[in-house]
Amino acid sequence: MGKVNLQMYSFMDGTMNDSRENFRRAAEMGYDGAELFGPDFEIPAEELKALLEELNLEPVSLHAPKTEMVEELIPFANTLEMKFIGIGMEVLKDEESVHRFAKTLNRIGKACAEKGLMLTYHNHTQEFADCGRIGSVPGGTETALDGARGTNRVIDVLMRETDPEYVSFELDAGWCAAAGFDPIAFVEQYSGRVKLIHIKESSRVVGPQPPMDFGSLPRDENGAPIFSDELKKTMEELDRINCRAGEGLVDWKALKEAADQNGCQAYIVEREYSVSGNRLNDLKADLEYYRTQI
Repeated sequence: MGKVNLQMYSFMDGTMNDSRENFRRAAEMGYDGAELFGPDFEIPAEELKALLEELNLEPVSLHAPKTEMVEELIPFANTLEMKFIGIGMEVLKDEESVHRFAKTLNRIGKACAEKGLMLTYHNHTQEFADCGRIGSVPGGTETALDGARGTNRVIDVLMRETDPEYVSFELDAGWCAAAGFDPIAFVEQYSGRVKLIHIKESSRVVGPQPPMDFGSLPRDENGAPIFSDELKKTMEELDRINCRAGEGLVDWKALKEAADQNGCQAYIVEREYSVSGNRLNDLKADLEYYRTQI
């Protein structure tokens, strides 16, 4: 039985806002490790290290709030003795921005490698768009996943133009499937480049969606982004495809076998939507199911 880790963003239902308590919840449910995000960095690194050791939770990785914050989080990651430090999303609006971002990944990745860390980049659906057609909305309705080996998707360009010594990838298998592509074929195509996998269910293919630039949204008096009704609807629809564990598009046992053979080192559950109305119950059910798969 392999280890099952948890992306701490999974607690973001609007009610569980105490990071320390969320780590305790993850440990009590039986998760083996954690991937950190924004609010977790408010805990001093030494204190967090002691807490995770107390809870027997391995600090597997982290997602920097912004790409430009990765380097300042290197000491934090080193204190926790992580192997990986990650970028959760980059807004890639056109082909030029993809090439530019590849250079950024190489630069930051080299800085991380000098401190003993491997930089990872985490995909959404946008990275599976053809590099020359970023921003189009395909409206995919297919049910079978495409196992074809890509050549000019955004993710293909990032793979080609980044140095494997400095940059690896965290495949979000759920978003890959939602984009219409087979994550098993992907890890085989890019053997050795996928070091982490996000375990997430997607119930249907929606195709590569346009990038969501949250940084360009207007803000309220408290600095919180203001979402239009149309954007709220889109986000809710994408959230809802994060279905119950075992009811999605991915064959997890087959993916685990392929990923193990091709260099993946950790598997991390991420839940974006509560199918039962109780996020903790969903996370417990996720763990129980994936224990039988990975």
